Amino acid sequence: MCATYESDLHFDDLPFELVCEIFDYLPLRDVKTASSVCQRWNAIIFSEVYIHRFQLQLNLDYSLPVLKQMAQLLEASDREYYSVVLRANLGSPLTDARLRIVKLMIRLLASRSESLYFNMADFRIESCVSERLLRGRKLQVIDTRAKYIPLGMGLKESMLAAICEYAVELVDLVIAEMNINNPKALVPLSSLKHLKLLLISNYYPYVKPPEPPINLPGLENLSLIKVTDESCHYFRVDNLKRFFIHSTGTDAPRTMDFITQNITQVSRLCLHFTARSIQAEMIFGWLDRFPNLLALELAGVALPGDVLKQLSPANRLQKLIFVSCHLETLQLDGLLEKLAKLRLLCFDGCSLFHKQSGFHPVHYDDIEGLRQRLPHCRIMLDYD
Repeated sequence: MCATYESDLHFDDLPFELVCEIFDYLPLRDVKTASSVCQRWNAIIFSEVYIHRFQLQLNLDYSLPVLKQMAQLLEASDREYYSVVLRANLGSPLTDARLRIVKLMIRLLASRSESLYFNMADFRIESCVSERLLRGRKLQVIDTRAKYIPLGMGLKESMLAAICEYAVELVDLVIAEMNINNPKALVPLSSLKHLKLLLISNYYPYVKPPEPPINLPGLENLSLIKVTDESCHYFRVDNLKRFFIHSTGTDAPRTMDFITQNITQVSRLCLHFTARSIQAEMIFGWLDRFPNLLALELAGVALPGDVLKQLSPANRLQKLIFVSCHLETLQLDGLLEKLAKLRLLCFDGCSLFHKQSGFHPVHYDDIEGLRQRLPHCRIMLDYD
C-alpha cells in the first residue's frame, strides 16, 4: 500500500481555475455560504472572473420571434444567475416581449434572494449579500461597470415597478444611479412591506410633497446618496434606526431643516456634504431634534475649533465619526463638557491644519494628546 500524507494534498493547494470548477457544482445560495468559510474562498467567489459565471447579458434589440424564444428558454431553465444586464439601443420602444423578459428575470432573481441591487445607469439587477450593502459609504458592488447605451426612463420605471410587483418579500434593496427627478418614480416602493434596508443614489426631486408618498413602516436603514434635500420628504419611516444622506446642497441649515421635518427618531445619523464651506457648528445646533441619537457621522466639511459651541450638553452621543474633514485642531473647545458620554471618536481620512505647512493627514502622533485627555473614549483614525 502506498502511504498518503496530509501535507501531500490540500484543498488550498488547488489552482484557481480548478476551485472555480468545484464551486460550480454548488447552487448559488451555497456559493454565497462558501464565501464566508475563509479569506481565499471569499476572494475567489467575489473575483470578477468567477462572478461573471453567474452573469446573464440579454440583448433586447432582437426581433420579436427571437425575444419570445428567449423568454421560453429562460422560463424552462434551472440555471441560477447572480447578475442580469439588459442591453438595448437608445429609443427602442418598450414592447410587451421586452417587458416579459424583464419581469421574468426579476422573478428569478427575487425568488432566490432577499436582497437586490438595481443599477439604473447600465440596467443591471443583482442578487446581493446584504452584509456587503452595509459597509458604510461604498456603493461599488462586485462586478465591473460595463456601460451600455441607456434605453430611457420607460424601461427604468418598468423595471422598478416589476421589482415592487414580483419581489414583495425583499428585505434589502439598492437602487443606484437613478439620475431622474420624477417625484413619483419611487412611489411603488410602498408595496415592499418587509423592506429593512433601502439605498438610493442620484435622485433629484425638487418639489416638496405635502405628505410623504412612500410609506415603509418596517424600514430600519435608509441611505440617500447624492440627492437633493427634498428627497427626505418622500419617505414615511416611523421605525428608522439609521439615516445616511449625501446631500448635493450647500446650505447646512436648510438640509437639517428638511431632515428634521420628517426623520428624527434615528439612533444613528450620517451626514455627508460636498462643500467645505458648510458651517459644521450649525449642524451640531440641530442635534437636539434627535432625542434618540447615539452616533453621528459627519463628512466633507471644515471643522473650526469651536464647532461644538451650539451642541447641547444634554446630548446622548456615544460615537462621533468625522470623515474627510478639515480640522483646525483636534482639541475641540468644550470637548469634555459637551461630549461627556462619548465612547468612540474617529477621524477617518481627515486632515489637520499645521501653521507651518498647512493641512496634512491626521496621524497617530496627533491623537496621543486626545487619548490622554479622554481616557474612557476610544480614539481611532479609520472606521469600518
